[in-house]
Amino acid sequence: MCFGSTLGLACLLLLFFPLVSAAPTSPFPNIPFSEFSSFISGTFSPDISLATVLVLLFSLTDNPELLNLHGRQQHSKVNGNKQHLVSTWMKMFSRLLLSKNLRAVRTELFHSADHIYLDPSEPYTPQSVTALSKKLDSLVSALHLGAFNTSGKLCHRRQEILYEAIEPLRLILLQSYECDSEGCSQYSLSQNTKFSQVPQVALARGADAIQAWVLHGHCEHCGTSYYADHTRFRNTTTQEWQRSMLSGAHFVKLGQSTWADRTFTSSVLNATYSFHASTSAFAEFWSTSFGLGGNTTITRRHVWQAFVSESISMVAQDQQDNPDLVVADSADIDEVTTTAFTQLGNGGVIQPAQDHACDECSHKRRFSTGEQHLDPDDYDPVTMCVVDGIVMSPTHCAHDDCQSPLANARGEAFCEYHCQVWGNRCRHQREWTQYQESHSRANLAGVRRMISRPQEQVPWQNPRRNAEVQAHDQPAPEDDDAIIQKAHYFGPSKYYCTETACYPCGAVLAWALFDRSESPTNILHFLASLFPTPESRPTYICIDKGCQVFRTAVVNGSFETTWKNTRFIVDTYHYSNHKRTDNLCQTWCNPSPLDGSQPNLVIQETDDHGDLYYKRAFNTQACEQLNAWIAGFAGILKRMTIHNFNWFLHAMLYLHTKRVIAAKAAKKAGQAEDGDEVASNV
Repeated sequence: MCFGSTLGLACLLLLFFPLVSAAPTSPFPNIPFSEFSSFISGTFSPDISLATVLVLLFSLTDNPELLNLHGRQQHSKVNGNKQHLVSTWMKMFSRLLLSKNLRAVRTELFHSADHIYLDPSEPYTPQSVTALSKKLDSLVSALHLGAFNTSGKLCHRRQEILYEAIEPLRLILLQSYECDSEGCSQYSLSQNTKFSQVPQVALARGADAIQAWVLHGHCEHCGTSYYADHTRFRNTTTQEWQRSMLSGAHFVKLGQSTWADRTFTSSVLNATYSFHASTSAFAEFWSTSFGLGGNTTITRRHVWQAFVSESISMVAQDQQDNPDLVVADSADIDEVTTTAFTQLGNGGVIQPAQDHACDECSHKRRFSTGEQHLDPDDYDPVTMCVVDGIVMSPTHCAHDDCQSPLANARGEAFCEYHCQVWGNRCRHQREWTQYQESHSRANLAGVRRMISRPQEQVPWQNPRRNAEVQAHDQPAPEDDDAIIQKAHYFGPSKYYCTETACYPCGAVLAWALFDRSESPTNILHFLASLFPTPESRPTYICIDKGCQVFRTAVVNGSFETTWKNTRFIVDTYHYSNHKRTDNLCQTWCNPSPLDGSQPNLVIQETDDHGDLYYKRAFNTQACEQLNAWIAGFAGILKRMTIHNFNWFLHAMLYLHTKRVIAAKAAKKAGQAEDGDEVASNV
């Protein structure tokens, strides 16, 4: 977690959450209710509602500085200082109430004997402001909130009003009020927890931590238990107890005695997305800023639980059939993420991007010089998919051809099966000693320094040899050629890269893990799974090694069977590094030919001076930009197990896609509104 990310997270949360302060406070007014009721009924309209009274009461108690300013201006201490019976502060306060909060119920503030006429077209009148100011001044005196006595002496400077005296009893309850199990509908739910066993928990509510009590319901007919964030039921087929996680739950359990509301969990998800914040960084920030005052500490495990719950709710709510995730009743958080990706991950396909089309992703077909007689409406729109990989991926079993999760992510090299088969075998003591030395903290720190400072050379070091970097337009080793027999199994294997596919606007279509290499064969298999039908395949597929993918498709025959209506091109950044002698690449994979052969890739626009210029029709760098953003999560992802990696990355790309699509829709709506405004002014 870098310092910039932590600072950015802090800046975001400070905008939404109040700071914990140790400033002096004032108690809440504690006068007899009969006295308060008599004052309200005698001062305001007899038809005044409870809501209006509460607005007046809490508007005064929430603004203690107003009480100090109002009381000071009512008493003159210096010659020439004018004394105001009704202060200018209280008059402005009355104007705001009459014109904003209480405009719809202004008549409830006055008696008929006040003779106040309220013009419906005006927010207030001078008479109504003066009358309401006097009533509010009397209310301040009745509540004993005045800062000065009748002689003008400061008695008690008003500070922040504490609401502990009227703090309500907060319960964390289920949302269902009757059993909704199949065959058991409309049975009422009973509360069968003993009073002595009702759990008292800490509830993280946004930036506040309060005490709450948890109650759950039970159906006496079918035995289903209902909790605030899940339902526990028996599977009628397997007779095993299962847990259905409620996607619309208002509260989420984070730990044994810690719960949180949706404001807290959504802030975790948004902070992770916006600032690449790790669970440790968010936990430290929240506990330091907000939790210490209430003796509540949020740990990184609590934050991870909040992230998983909120991300599952986000993805599940977009499901049409069954929005709730069902897991085993005894499932821990790792099993929850595994099941979530299996049931909701859709194999890495991002659901909101399906059938997406915007002005940046598609346009009507344009024709070259000899095809101008054709009608664009007779052809499908021109579309593009951009594909690229980023070398950032999780570990898996070190045994050949095994991609199972590690039995222990903290040091084990095998999955559970191969750990039993190979775990008791000797792993070469001499090589093991060398491996420990090369993977020590001191050695890895030196490696990081060499990577960050490649030009640095000290006298005692051996001369460095520059590693050979394979060009994008050179053939990549296929899976069969990439199998290299390991000398040892001290450390786990690692996926080669994470492959992403997105639209030119930035909306992510799908992602996948490539194990051994980013070979053209792997890329073609990935694309075939994304576009199974001819109608779904885009007009152009842009990838940094598009010429190699095109050549492989021609050789293995998939071009004629699958991709004959799709053209593979190279993105503009990598195309400049491809060999000019490669006729196939120069002829078929040019992303921006200027000879007019590809009018759907290069278009002509007119600048402000009326001059024509060439413009690319699509953003071929969309995946490069996406991967640059994904790289910010490298410090988080490299420490995750494969199941946590899958769900975390899928959730982030899912949220990213939803935000991109929402931003495009908002932009389009804004342009439409601007167009309507211009049309109305014509």
